[in-house]
Amino acid sequence: MIYRILLVFIISLNAFAFDKDFIAINDRVPLEFNLLFESMKLGIKTPSEKLRIIGLSKDLNDNLGFLQKEHIFMLMKTEVIKSTLEYKFDKVRQFDMNTLLISRLEDDYNAKKAYLNSFSKWIWQSVLAELNHRKKMGLITSASFNPTIFTGTKRLEALRFQRYLQYLYPWIDKMDSLDASNFNKLSKEVSWSIMERINDRSILFKRYASTATGDTQTKIINIPHKLSNLKPEEIKSMQNDTMPMTLTEQSKVEKVKAAEQIDKVTPLDMSTMSDDLATELENKTQAPAKAP
Repeated sequence: MIYRILLVFIISLNAFAFDKDFIAINDRVPLEFNLLFESMKLGIKTPSEKLRIIGLSKDLNDNLGFLQKEHIFMLMKTEVIKSTLEYKFDKVRQFDMNTLLISRLEDDYNAKKAYLNSFSKWIWQSVLAELNHRKKMGLITSASFNPTIFTGTKRLEALRFQRYLQYLYPWIDKMDSLDASNFNKLSKEVSWSIMERINDRSILFKRYASTATGDTQTKIINIPHKLSNLKPEEIKSMQNDTMPMTLTEQSKVEKVKAAEQIDKVTPLDMSTMSDDLATELENKTQAPAKAP
């Protein structure tokens, strides 16, 4: 009985360390990854999930720690954006792409944003930034989007946007159909997928980018000693425990910090890199999509 009480106490101490000190180091990771990581911490409910994110974080430190800062930024930023855009959904509704849709999504976002985690907010704001960028270009108007009505270079831009919509429509569908709670659950699923993909890519990066490595290893994610040196009995207990834990990452302070961080970012800040990525993604498309 005493052992069980002590074990619960140890795990509770680890839960505190998980919230306060288990962080991505801001000056070594891009904004997108930091928002993703903080949101994942807030959304993790079970000990097995906790062990999973600790393990992935250790791998990222080991595989990316020898790379120069700019290469870490490039890899993480690219993979977060690409993995989000390429996430596979079973069914996707098509929409009339016009200014009315943008206005409706903006109103919906304003109604939901208080309940969205920081990474969910980033997804919403990034998609809206993409749409408003095309609206400013004159591609999205009050009429349904139709690339055939444009001529010259503007038609080429419209055709590019039509192909790019294949990656935006799935998210527009989820933004339109899910409440804030379920959207947060979706962004958590996507976050796990992104973490795994970055980890896979980091292994290749470490293996083939020897010329980009630095002289010393840097820490990308700070993993508290209590988490990086869990004893076998603690790990076993956490793996067998399927009940949700009451972790301090649910604290209001952390939520406020995350909200303040994402609110400081403008839509233009988040759409800067997507033009280059859009071109890369479009090249994967065999044929232009039909106009919605």
